[in-house]
Amino acid sequence: MNLKEDGIYCDCTAGGGGHLLMMLKKTKNARFIGIDWDPDALAYIEANLGDFKERVVLYEGNFAELDSILEQLNISGLNGVLFDLGVSLHQLTTPERGFSFNHEGRLLMQFSPRVQPLYKRLRSVNFTTIFEVLKKYGDVPNAKRLAKSIFENRHKLNTTIDLRKLVEKQYSPRFLKKNLHRVFQALRIWTNDELTNLQIGLEKAIDVLYPSGRIVVISYHSGEDYIVKNVIRESEKIGRLKRLNKKVIRPSQIEIKLNPSARSARMRVGEKCALS
Repeated sequence: MNLKEDGIYCDCTAGGGGHLLMMLKKTKNARFIGIDWDPDALAYIEANLGDFKERVVLYEGNFAELDSILEQLNISGLNGVLFDLGVSLHQLTTPERGFSFNHEGRLLMQFSPRVQPLYKRLRSVNFTTIFEVLKKYGDVPNAKRLAKSIFENRHKLNTTIDLRKLVEKQYSPRFLKKNLHRVFQALRIWTNDELTNLQIGLEKAIDVLYPSGRIVVISYHSGEDYIVKNVIRESEKIGRLKRLNKKVIRPSQIEIKLNPSARSARMRVGEKCALS
């Protein structure tokens, strides 16, 4: 991120506050904004800021609204922007959030209370939409058959286990876990409109960067990385941004051993051009 003491930086996916706290500890005067859609995540960060509170503004919102958020905070630009697109462990392991096929809870999958819960959204869509979601966002095998089952049972799908049971009927035990991941990922992405928000958020982040400011993006699946790669490359073509890593940065084996969930992480970094 190339942190400077007179800079102002934004963690657009503040989550549990890990990156934010690390950057705060590395600086003495730099200021930070922490944005997250999830009010629970922001409450957790606020409770753990300690002496750093004076240098941080926390904001409940979506990074797709970055320009209006900065306007409300009376901030004209940023020296650095971070996106870590992973789902937090807290969200995955809290049954009430409805993200995990390992924990029974209402089929919500909402990052924010502003988002319509999945079980309600499914009731109002047709078979074709469900099929396209499974294929586009999860590359789910036999998506047509599963989409038909979800569509026919959509008024009965109230919990994560209800959905899991439908998926279990479609796949052999050998491939079940992998396909559960794919199905739940696809429906989560759709529920929260993640890829559309990402496209908008990245473009706005590049817009608000000061010259030499950096954008750092950590993605975890191919759909996200495809968007990140294209936005950065297109920005480079028109002279707005310079890629600082021509090839995607992946975690080392040591990092994966310490944090297995980082196995699929891909990091891309860009720097705002002086004359853009």
